[in-house]
Amino acid sequence: MNTMLSENAERKPRVLHNLQKQLDEAVLDMQLYEKALDVFEDDPATAGILHDHLLRTMATPVVNKILFSLDKDNKLKNGMEFEDSEEQDVQLSSTERTFLAKNLPGQLSSKAQALIEAVEGKRFDSFMDALRDAAEESGLLFKKLDEGLERSMLRSYHKDLTAQVSSETDPVSFLPKVVALLFLQAYNKALQAPESAVRAVITLLKDKLPASTFKVLTEYHGTTVKLLALQDAATGDEDDCTSDRMLEKQEDLEERLMPELKSLALGTGKK
Repeated sequence: MNTMLSENAERKPRVLHNLQKQLDEAVLDMQLYEKALDVFEDDPATAGILHDHLLRTMATPVVNKILFSLDKDNKLKNGMEFEDSEEQDVQLSSTERTFLAKNLPGQLSSKAQALIEAVEGKRFDSFMDALRDAAEESGLLFKKLDEGLERSMLRSYHKDLTAQVSSETDPVSFLPKVVALLFLQAYNKALQAPESAVRAVITLLKDKLPASTFKVLTEYHGTTVKLLALQDAATGDEDDCTSDRMLEKQEDLEERLMPELKSLALGTGKK
């Protein structure tokens, strides 16, 4: 028993130390992407899609990792045995999250349950508030994104996104990347947008882009939508002419629209 307590005492600091390192990066990234939500204040439908997207793709993995680590820390503190694993990508169901949160001590349990409620809610800003509360209650630091750090992260994001747009060869994968780059150029904000929000983002960019760029962008989007619809409708039958139409749209994107839009987007970035 004493041996186990001694081992637990040695392992315990590492748990929160590792969690803090992962939380630092995640918190800064989330604050960066959160800033883009302000642009959509007058479009509740699109804002709702973007809030939900960030909650699912960025917030939920963070909550899973926090709960997993706090549960491990609590077990070490109480001298309990458990399977020691260093999972980087912890997958938890809503029920499992609630179970872990309820097993935490005192006020931390309440904060953790509020965090779960927020991540399963509708507002990313509410989640960030709950995350800050839970982090502080557990003795973790919530790193604030200041202006200098934001500028540095945006420069890095711009460089990475520009490289992705430049090198992308798949016409469907290209669309969200080029939209994100054009949004960054227009608003100086990093955007995480699912496919369902792309049309609204493009519409928002109308008054921010040169007319020629916006024209090509809307044509590119329309052609991509048609291509995806044809792919969904394809039956695979020999008599089905869908494949010919798909090939036509694909070639139009690859040979005409993508090079043109790529040139316009990257050219805008150099101005």
